[in-house]
Amino acid sequence: MKVLLRFLLMVVLVSYLFVSFFFLRSYAAEDKCRDLQVEITDSAVLHYISPADVYNYIEDFEMDPCGKPLGGIDTEKMERTLMSNGVLGSVECYKKVGGTVCVEVTQRIPVMRVMADDGNYYVDAEGQRMAVRTQYQAHLPLVTGRVDSVLTYRDMLPLARYIYNHRFWNAQIEQIYVNERHEVELVPRVGDQTILLGSVQDFETKLDNLMLVYKKVFSKAGWAMYDTVSLKFKNQVVCTRKKK
Repeated sequence: MKVLLRFLLMVVLVSYLFVSFFFLRSYAAEDKCRDLQVEITDSAVLHYISPADVYNYIEDFEMDPCGKPLGGIDTEKMERTLMSNGVLGSVECYKKVGGTVCVEVTQRIPVMRVMADDGNYYVDAEGQRMAVRTQYQAHLPLVTGRVDSVLTYRDMLPLARYIYNHRFWNAQIEQIYVNERHEVELVPRVGDQTILLGSVQDFETKLDNLMLVYKKVFSKAGWAMYDTVSLKFKNQVVCTRKKK
């Protein structure tokens, strides 16, 4: 008898929990979104966008969830739509108990800026274009000149990324210029010399050779007497004196 009573009690309890679960789930689905929270998780290291920008993107795509039933809010669709904007690195949308929809995003990181024949834009580490934003200021390698189908911005990316990540060269090189012959020239921040890199092939070796000249020659004799430093030829650094 006791075993039967325990069994019946267990059946009643399981049935109660089962019904309560679906009742609460149905109630939660009908409950409306009361708040939208946006967090930029990498904002401590990068300020390309702000939470206000993300709110604007949500409004532009007519995805504001506030006031809508939680059950009808498709967070996966929100993620896909926000990613299509082209300025975000990642997006995660989810619902919290109490009627809050949370949007957590990371930003794409620009590593160079292009102001050349084919436009004015940033480029991230993966080679994707990013729109220039006046409120965003960053110390990035600047690429100018004849950037086109012959020498594209993607061709320039490894060089720019290398300079961006190199402590000395990022401080020393102000601009990467592509001349009319599609040769690359580097414009230093200090001095008025032209550093003729030539092609972008073997740029690391060329810059290593130039570093040796900086350390062994320019650090002692100075570089004010030279107007051109050519790295075009393999394992050679050719310095041309200024004309008097």
